[in-house]
Amino acid sequence: MSSFASSISKVFYGTFIHSVSLKEIEYVPKGLLFVDTHGRIAKIIKNVPKDQFRGALDGVEESKVVLLNDDQFIIPGFVDSHIHAPQYAYCGNGHDIPLLDWLDTLTFPHEAKFKDASYARRVYTKAVARSLRNGTTSACWFATIHLDATKELVKVIEEQGQRAYVGKVNMNQNSPEFLTETTQSSVADTRAFIEYVNAINHAQGFDTKPLVTPIITPRFAISCTSDLLTELGKLAAEFDIPIQSHLCETLNEIEFTKSLFPNSTDYTSVYADHGLLTHRSIMAHCVHIKDEELQLMKDRGAGVSHCASSNFNIKSGLANVRKMVDMDLKVGLGTDVAGGFSSSVLDAFRTARTCSIARSPDDSLLVPELFYLATVGGARVMALEDTIGNFVVGKEFDAILVNVAAKHSPLDVFEHDTIRTKFEKYLFVGDDRNNEKVYVQGKEVRLPDV
Repeated sequence: MSSFASSISKVFYGTFIHSVSLKEIEYVPKGLLFVDTHGRIAKIIKNVPKDQFRGALDGVEESKVVLLNDDQFIIPGFVDSHIHAPQYAYCGNGHDIPLLDWLDTLTFPHEAKFKDASYARRVYTKAVARSLRNGTTSACWFATIHLDATKELVKVIEEQGQRAYVGKVNMNQNSPEFLTETTQSSVADTRAFIEYVNAINHAQGFDTKPLVTPIITPRFAISCTSDLLTELGKLAAEFDIPIQSHLCETLNEIEFTKSLFPNSTDYTSVYADHGLLTHRSIMAHCVHIKDEELQLMKDRGAGVSHCASSNFNIKSGLANVRKMVDMDLKVGLGTDVAGGFSSSVLDAFRTARTCSIARSPDDSLLVPELFYLATVGGARVMALEDTIGNFVVGKEFDAILVNVAAKHSPLDVFEHDTIRTKFEKYLFVGDDRNNEKVYVQGKEVRLPDV
């Protein structure tokens, strides 16, 4: 056996579909995709006739080959660039309440329960499992202020095999007493959490990127004093880790933030002024953001998580994603559970399409652009575009094996359907029942019942 053959763990033969640019989806029929033992894409061969694929295996044992039928195809795993793990427990509730009231009446009282780490594990086990079943191979998770509970989220993600950014939330003002930290305790617990995750990753000695990365997570500027934001910016720089928060979600939130930080030019500048707007920053929503703020984000290399479902439900407004995309700002899709009522990026894809049509019917986002945002766009937002997002030799194999004819499939296939129409049906009609297998770093993830 050749050294190449011995380095291969799995080969897929069939149709692969992925984004090669914002405007172009590539359909690869009769393709061979080789995955090595480190979970990376080692080789891709296109258009290999079925009666010739064995000769193209380059010495790889045929037992390692996964043969796809005409109703199956491989796509990159979805990237959920904004989701709240504790909120999964009441996903689907409270969608008739404005944002700040929603936080006070539903979110904050529930998050208090996460002082109990065993309760947190029960909720997080289901939240991560549902996310994976929906085909989300990478997610940016908000936890709560509780250190032990956030550690439980890391353990659950490691056990289930998802790639994730995980943040212990920071809140030391304008929060209920039972969720208000001191600056000192918030910084100390955040440092402890970062060191906890880093120690796990060091002990595992990854040849590839670690599954879990700590992320600095001020809930939003309203919930943090200037001194806390400053210390969080210092931690982000010290450990060279990403940052996530909310930005310009509602008009009331923006005005309240400006009143709290009068020395900053605008809401976006609050984060910039405290060292929290970098090329690894992920800002959710940006519904009512001004042009100069978008330019500041672009200049700093920060990314936007577009959460259309949440913005509809909480009546925040319609984000101008067309403008963001046209200025080559990094944009991905977020489910924003539980502001959003589903942890499926397919749902985020569909509501982003509706949002775009409602805002700009003559210049709405097209299917190739939306699929790009759900995969490559999310990878760019997470600063992982060199690692995941599409099928390129050297990238890690995070993928979904889709079967449009799966048992109990919500979509139907007819004689006239081509691979393109089957793919489009999956995007607009499919759900987790069509996600036959999910892979992260080349390994098949066991999809638990939820």
